[in-house]
Amino acid sequence: MTQRTEGFDKDETIAGVEDRVRARFPDAEKAVVHDEAVAAVEKFADAPVKDFVDIIAEREARAHVEDVTTEA
Repeated sequence: MTQRTEGFDKDETIAGVEDRVRARFPDAEKAVVHDEAVAAVEKFADAPVKDFVDIIAEREARAHVEDVTTEA
């Protein structure tokens, strides 16, 4: 999980989601993984409670990347 000492850092959260999704799907295109990580984090970035944004965003990004990689 992304460590937060002061508030929510969207860029740090995107990087963490991207790293974990890339580790799960090493053959996926980097641009696809990045775009899905950004989209997923952006979707939840305005949530009033941000403690689980990285987990929820990772699950969503993983699902989208998996869909793209299985279609290819």
